Amino acid sequence: MSLIDIIVGVKNEEKHIKRCINSLQNQTILDINIIVVDGCSDDKTPEIVQKISKTDNRVQLLQNPDEVISSARNIGLKASNAEYVAYLDGHCYVDADWLEILHNTFLNYQKRCNLAGVGSTYSSPPDDSSFGKSVAYALQTFFGGFGTAFTAHEKIIKVDTVAFALYKRSVLEEEQITYDENMNQCEDTDFNHQLIKKEYVLLKHPQALVYQYRRKNLKEFSRQMIDYGQGRSRLAKKYKETLSPHHLISVLLIVYLILLVLALILFLINRINHDLIILTSLPFFIYVIVDLIYAFTIIFRQRCLKHIYSLFIFPAVHVGYGIGFIKGLIMD
Repeated sequence: MSLIDIIVGVKNEEKHIKRCINSLQNQTILDINIIVVDGCSDDKTPEIVQKISKTDNRVQLLQNPDEVISSARNIGLKASNAEYVAYLDGHCYVDADWLEILHNTFLNYQKRCNLAGVGSTYSSPPDDSSFGKSVAYALQTFFGGFGTAFTAHEKIIKVDTVAFALYKRSVLEEEQITYDENMNQCEDTDFNHQLIKKEYVLLKHPQALVYQYRRKNLKEFSRQMIDYGQGRSRLAKKYKETLSPHHLISVLLIVYLILLVLALILFLINRINHDLIILTSLPFFIYVIVDLIYAFTIIFRQRCLKHIYSLFIFPAVHVGYGIGFIKGLIMD
């Protein structure tokens, strides 16, 4: 039995999987197993993992016929017999002391509280694309992430959900905590909320850094935000207490945009007067001004004009999330 099993759910990660596994192989804690669960990749991901496993028996490859990440996590959990389980995604990599930080934090805090897991902090890889870095910077702002992103703090904090966490496996087994395989987004939040409901504590460490490559263009990122909004909607149906005001703001934005378009149509066919259309358009112009302020703040702070992407990333977050949330309410 190993001390820690790391579950890595993947699908078509040939570009990043080698670096991901190498970063785990180089951990300061050596007593680990790396369980890679592949969701029917049609690229070279399985071959890369198998090649690595031939030179390191700590690495094993399992299959995930259902393809979704929640299924991959459950397959990994069932295969694990370690004292602790952690997870990582195939498009991420970590520093050599990542597991050591999480494990030491668990040992230091487990007697102080009913601790179940210790999570990580997102960081942008130095070689990520300009768009990916712009996404990271945008989500760190209040306007982009409403303070909900897994970004850096100065100290260890108690949180409602964690990303890339280390869990005590015995806690998960005793409480029968598994990933909901109907959740293709927000599966982590759902998993962690089950622990919170059972009065367990989750912590996030500022120095446990996970370097995550973001979506490479606006189209893919917008699709991700729609999926995330739909996942949040499903979660709110399942656990009403997880619904927060910031979830509804994006929904209200979509409703407003629809009403604004209708108002413009009515104005063009002379159904409403000039003053009313100006009043109706005022919130839109305020939004554009705030968007410009935040976007150019990122550009000036990072001294890089390429972060002009953030000008479009903020609307993609808000509109995509709102569309996804409404889609989840209607379709699921």
